[in-house]
Amino acid sequence: MRLAHPEGLAMSMSRLLPLFALLLAAEGCASQTNTQQPPGAPPTPKTVTRENPGGDADDPESAALARLAAEPWGHRKDFWNTLHVPLADWKNWRRVRIFGHPTRASYRYGDDHYAVASIWYTTIEGPNEPEACLAKFIDMAMPLADANGVRIGERQRVRMTQSVGAEVRPMIVDLVEGRLDSLLGRDDYVGAVAAYQSFPGTCLVQAFAVVATEHRDVAKKVRDRWVAEGANKLVWERHVKQAPEPLTR
Repeated sequence: MRLAHPEGLAMSMSRLLPLFALLLAAEGCASQTNTQQPPGAPPTPKTVTRENPGGDADDPESAALARLAAEPWGHRKDFWNTLHVPLADWKNWRRVRIFGHPTRASYRYGDDHYAVASIWYTTIEGPNEPEACLAKFIDMAMPLADANGVRIGERQRVRMTQSVGAEVRPMIVDLVEGRLDSLLGRDDYVGAVAAYQSFPGTCLVQAFAVVATEHRDVAKKVRDRWVAEGANKLVWERHVKQAPEPLTR
């Protein structure tokens, strides 16, 4: 991996996720293998770290995904302390930068990118509705996916609502699956992209992805939990009373 200074990790673009190809990177990222624990045993608690949430488990990837499927929710904030971003096992996520593609906020789970989350916030013309916001995002993301050889499966759209104070707002979520075939092998992913009703004239999108190459069932459980419990918890912090500047980093 190419790393910037610790507060601003930069991710390369050679491992990409369907529909939001900006998110994952694995330029020679070696999987962490540690066989101190017998097969099937959970990791020793003291070995679970932000860098390796799978700890010393025989299968760190399986152990890390199991944590995302079961650990309590918490939250992180963006660089400007304007967004409340829900994340399961929140202490083991790290805010990162995506090299060449600035976002409002991006996070990764483990140095091996077991899961990633990213948020886009831009201005938009036209109706203040999630459909228009998601359409703008897809127009931006699809060429990136195509250019990097990502194969995208069928998308499933889910219509939801979120409560913001006393107000109930519409939101939509696209469930996605895909794969990337490369000289390094095949990587499978499951993910979701959520679009929100934000401030008038602005577009707010959150994307979430989980590696599913070896443990597809658990990865889908993690993704579905995020859709059911986490996606609608993304909100602007209470002190944000009007549309912030569409800054990225």
